[in-house]
Amino acid sequence: MSILDFPRVHFKGVARVNVPTGNRNINNTLDISTNTAIKDGKPYDVAKPPQAFHDYVKSFGPKFNAHGRLDDEGEFNLAAGYNMCGNNHFSWENTLITSVQLKPGEYITEDKLVGNKLSLWGHYNEYLRTSFNRARWVDNDPTRRDSALIYAGQLTITDPKSSANTAHILSADIDCTHGVRWVNRGYIEEPINHFLHEEMSEARLFQFTVKKDSEEFIFNQLGLESEFLSVLKDKLKDPTVKGLVVQYCVSNLSPPMTPNKPVFCDLHGSIGLWYDDDMKTSPTGRILRPDNSEQYAPIALSVKDNWLSLNSAISFPHQNYEQAIPVQNGMPPALSDKVDLGDLYLKSNSGQVVAVIQPQDYINNHLNAGVIDIPLPDIDAQFHQQSLKLCSERHTWYESDWYIQAEQHILSMESPNKELNKPSTQSLDIRSYYRGEPASVSQLATHVLTPNTVACSPFVETDDNGRGKLDIESLGAGSAELFLGEFYSPVQIRVLADDWALADTPTELVDYDFLYTHVMAYYELFYPFMTEAVFSMADKCKCETYARLMWQMCDPKNRDKSYYMPSTREMPEVHSQLFLKYLCNVEQSAMPNILPAAQSEAKIRGKIKNKKQLISALKDAVDLELSIMLQYIYSAYSLPNYAIGEHLVSLGRWNEQQLELVNGGKDRRLNSGWRGALLEIAHEEMIHYLVVNNLLMALGEPFYPGKPVLGEQAKDTFGLDTEFSFEPFSEHIVAKFVRFEWPAFFPTVGKSIADFYADITKAIDELPDLFGEEKINLGGEHHLFLNEIINREYPGYQFEVYDKETALFAINFVTEQGEGVAAESPQFEVSHFSRLRAISKALTNSDIPFEPAYPVLKNPVFEARSGCNLVTDPAAVELMQFYKGCHELMFQLMMQHFAIKPLGSMRRSRLMNGAIDLMTGILRPLSVLLMTLPSGVPGRNAGPPVPEAINTHVFPDLEQGCMAISEQCKKLAAMGRAMVCAKPPTTQIELLEFFQNQMHEIATGKLSREA
Repeated sequence: MSILDFPRVHFKGVARVNVPTGNRNINNTLDISTNTAIKDGKPYDVAKPPQAFHDYVKSFGPKFNAHGRLDDEGEFNLAAGYNMCGNNHFSWENTLITSVQLKPGEYITEDKLVGNKLSLWGHYNEYLRTSFNRARWVDNDPTRRDSALIYAGQLTITDPKSSANTAHILSADIDCTHGVRWVNRGYIEEPINHFLHEEMSEARLFQFTVKKDSEEFIFNQLGLESEFLSVLKDKLKDPTVKGLVVQYCVSNLSPPMTPNKPVFCDLHGSIGLWYDDDMKTSPTGRILRPDNSEQYAPIALSVKDNWLSLNSAISFPHQNYEQAIPVQNGMPPALSDKVDLGDLYLKSNSGQVVAVIQPQDYINNHLNAGVIDIPLPDIDAQFHQQSLKLCSERHTWYESDWYIQAEQHILSMESPNKELNKPSTQSLDIRSYYRGEPASVSQLATHVLTPNTVACSPFVETDDNGRGKLDIESLGAGSAELFLGEFYSPVQIRVLADDWALADTPTELVDYDFLYTHVMAYYELFYPFMTEAVFSMADKCKCETYARLMWQMCDPKNRDKSYYMPSTREMPEVHSQLFLKYLCNVEQSAMPNILPAAQSEAKIRGKIKNKKQLISALKDAVDLELSIMLQYIYSAYSLPNYAIGEHLVSLGRWNEQQLELVNGGKDRRLNSGWRGALLEIAHEEMIHYLVVNNLLMALGEPFYPGKPVLGEQAKDTFGLDTEFSFEPFSEHIVAKFVRFEWPAFFPTVGKSIADFYADITKAIDELPDLFGEEKINLGGEHHLFLNEIINREYPGYQFEVYDKETALFAINFVTEQGEGVAAESPQFEVSHFSRLRAISKALTNSDIPFEPAYPVLKNPVFEARSGCNLVTDPAAVELMQFYKGCHELMFQLMMQHFAIKPLGSMRRSRLMNGAIDLMTGILRPLSVLLMTLPSGVPGRNAGPPVPEAINTHVFPDLEQGCMAISEQCKKLAAMGRAMVCAKPPTTQIELLEFFQNQMHEIATGKLSREA
């Protein structure tokens, strides 16, 4: 049964827990029933700065220093806790398999599986298309520490020495949210004098399962020669085995030395077989409960083949610490062995001693994670019909004959919608066991402790397989708890705030101020990590920039995904729908005032003979990716957004089918039509641009910004006969894009991009001494805009390049996303080539031909340039000049990042994130606006100017560089305000002023370079 059966895996490591602590309501600062911040007993005025509330929470006494002692000058207090800026990230660090078991009492440490690394990942984010996704630890009720829920999406086992782009020994999807099942509040018997001593002394046990019949269950992909894996593979063929069960325990919290840092805890656990009779998220077996639940935890046991197996993962406490606290490196302190309780006697209610567990069996559990096997003497045949107890001189555990549990025992629910007289209900799966075996129960009483908050069925019944249902109805917002049976099995419920009165708010009224006041202010006040790591919701310019993304992250259908926002899951559905209304409003603001009436193999020429030529070819590749990306963006932005498309439908210019083709669904979820598909492909081209730059930097070169190449120059540089030009979306342009991405394995005439990269691949594979012997990543890491296939196979991939293998993988990654590499490859279906062909076919086969794009100029410029068309309209020219300055600023931010610290994290760099914000918040809406303005050429609109090579100065010194960028932001903001014929939206000027201040703060040391 579960991990009490064989085979078993045991593991040990460290958990990184980044949970927010300012929401624990220590000093009456929070009303969780209404999501209201409280100051001095009254609701906080959300019109005031969030920092004022943060300072208020931090002002409460008593104060504590880094050693956890009372100190009036200390940086810590209970109200803010140790990590007010926590973002709920949860990960397993350096977690390795310590032993495997094929039979009782024998721990194998020489098997090839031992020493390999386990990782817990979050869910793939379909919207941002990210890798390196973190699981989330969420305190469902922040006022109690036994309400933790884990949102995780993938489990992997890999070689700890392998790179991020290496296949797994095991990979499996996780489809169940799992909460803390057992808690031992006295896991360290002798706590120290520290204000966090209670939390530091606790241990929590979690459990989840993975299905063997899932398409994403990948077993021994490396073909590891392991006796254990062979036995496990055979066991998984048993039809009663559903998959694997993973139990893990988090304990021994090491407090940070400074506030607002994640904490590290000991992690240990076991993996076993998941049988049909087992629960997904709770240990099963014969359950013994401790008399003293403050210092001990339950034990599950089973008897099979004259062996007793005990699941005592957190059941026995450690004696004390063996290392001074806090540990300088932040890691959990070393602990002594478990407390010596003497011999433990397992007895039946007839008095027979079934087994004796000696101290050496439980004092040190390094190899077995607390899952212990004891040989049994001959026992009474009536043993299985008797209750059990485990006794020592100090303590006793008693068997609960009936073990009744809900599969989902920690949950949140909506409040009833009194506006529509609509109840809010939820049905929970219940499992019942009698002395470890599934059994039917009838008329099992339920006990609701909070009758004003929830109601439920007065009785529970289960079938012969121990399965049943419990219906719960919410009555009012707040925290609730109920018990099943003899007060042994709690179900914790968080009923979300009742704001149904906002549901009928007209879309046009849901502007930024409305959304901030009614929804976002609460999260800004209690979870400042958004300001630190992403963007402040108090910044209107950022919220308008990312309005679509905010809706997608808050979409209720994503609630069980790790990436869902807010990560604390406190948002009622009515609030999330307001984000969609806000997005619709933002889209409406873009409404123009006037709507305008053959070879089968890649040709590897082998022309690259040395490192210098390879560097030159890679720089051409950067220019290629940049040039193609900009063409995709230009074409995408020539298509109206959804709100404007709706207006065109109302005018009879489009029909509903055409609207869906161009813009996708009204719900603004994943399907965003041709416009969204082109932007997704452009995002991936941007990643290709960065990946190729990582290759350059791995060869010792500096970051290369690249230059857009058009017309004859593109033909001469890349050897491609497809025209490089900036043109609006049309059948002709989509056909051109298909040619860009044409795979080498389909016959074609002339050189393709596949040929271009084939020469580079050959050079990397054959040229000697390109990379140093040390495996040092010489490029910036990121994890945006990667498809789900890449994430599933390589969830830790972040563009690493440090040797030939990773360099070849990077080139293959670029070509796979573009052309698909092979028709039978799983990447082919989601390749740029396949997606663009799908657009081309839909456009060609449309029942009613239509031109979806604005009639914009080809290759627009505001200063005469060969091969380009001159825009003369004064308003358009002013905005194009402003666009050019912002475009150069965006590259200046990116180049300055790499000039100062090329090995730093791109995703944490305020400079790189600033560049992305400028793309999204200024260049994107300016592009859309320019495409609706007249150009001066009859019948044609203007557009963003064709970019030129960037010629901007970067500094080797962070202070000088950020000061220069701050000054450039100031000049551009002034330029925007001084325009005569046209005015950019105030949001864009505010965004420039935001970065003017931020860059100045970085330059003066008031703000870190990395978020």
